[in-house]
Amino acid sequence: MKKRRAKALPILLIVIVVAAAGAWFALSGKQDKVDYITETARVADIRKVVNATGEVGAVQLVSVGAQASGQIEKLYVSVGQQVRKGDPIADIDSTTQRNDLDINKAKLDTYQAQLAAKQVALKVAQTQYNREAQLRKTNSTSRESLEDAENALATAKAAVAELESQIRQAQIAVNTAETNLGYTKISAPLDGTVVAVPVEEGQTVNANQTTPTIVQIADLSHMEIKIEIAEGDITQVKPGMTVDYTILAEPGATRRAVLDSIDPGLTTLSDGTYDTSSGSSSSDSAVYYYAKAVVPNPDGALRIGMTTQNVIVVESADQVTAVPSIAVFTRPGGEDYVRLLRPDGSVEERTVETGLSNNMLTEIRSGLQAGDRVVSAQMTQAEAAARAGSMRGPRR
Repeated sequence: MKKRRAKALPILLIVIVVAAAGAWFALSGKQDKVDYITETARVADIRKVVNATGEVGAVQLVSVGAQASGQIEKLYVSVGQQVRKGDPIADIDSTTQRNDLDINKAKLDTYQAQLAAKQVALKVAQTQYNREAQLRKTNSTSRESLEDAENALATAKAAVAELESQIRQAQIAVNTAETNLGYTKISAPLDGTVVAVPVEEGQTVNANQTTPTIVQIADLSHMEIKIEIAEGDITQVKPGMTVDYTILAEPGATRRAVLDSIDPGLTTLSDGTYDTSSGSSSSDSAVYYYAKAVVPNPDGALRIGMTTQNVIVVESADQVTAVPSIAVFTRPGGEDYVRLLRPDGSVEERTVETGLSNNMLTEIRSGLQAGDRVVSAQMTQAEAAARAGSMRGPRR
């Protein structure tokens, strides 16, 4: 019995090996054919960009304030009105300022009259002193009389000097009163458009506390776009770069500008509020840096406060051979290659020299030419069938 089992075991092993070999050959003969997903190399323009939002503002915006306190008697302008430098903006009640001017002018007149009298007294004292001095030479008068005349002359000179000083002070007071009176007449400091009038006729303004704003005037012939550059992109952005921007009112109309400057200080956005202080920001605050571009606004289409969508061109390559970036691979040593599909259906790993890449397209400087087909992915027929079945969904 044991001998029969010993003879049957090798035979069983041979049968198993033969069956396994047959199954392997059967399966290998039915291996799925590999389908390649290919992309065609083509000539294209490649741009590496930074996307950012921005806000339109005026290059020159002036808040015209009141330096005089009082009631606004007259407003000459309204929002949207064009003004030229020197045009009247508003009148403030000038009663107090006129009274101050009149009082100081009266003081000046009084001092000038007193000075005239003191100058006469000085002339008399000078004459008396001269006479006493001559008489003293011939001993015709006493030393005491000469000294009295000398003291009287000195007193008269001091009185004149004092009044001259008071007159200078009074003249300064008159000039100040005239300036304060001029403050009641507010005029435009520049050519532009009135963009805000936060006060009304009859309203009282107090310049002694804070300078009240009467109007805001802006030069709208050129506008400034303040672009919010994220902290992660700021090192890529430089003054002089091209910006393509659109406004929400005309999303299909692309305008072009050039970056003029980038603020060195950061701006943080936390809880929906911007903070431009230079202090450190909390870890959950978004950090931005403002880049600015000045653009002409001849048709007035750009308005203060508009939102812009901006595309900053960091780098570009025009009319170069390019393939989708997903078709470019990198070897462990850092060498780039593509999988070139040959006409016979075989695939060649071809080394290429790459240039600019924007994650969508990659420039191929050498190794490929336009029209070549490269493999971006591959799939067996079984995988394709399984994917197609999953896309059809369950049967009903």
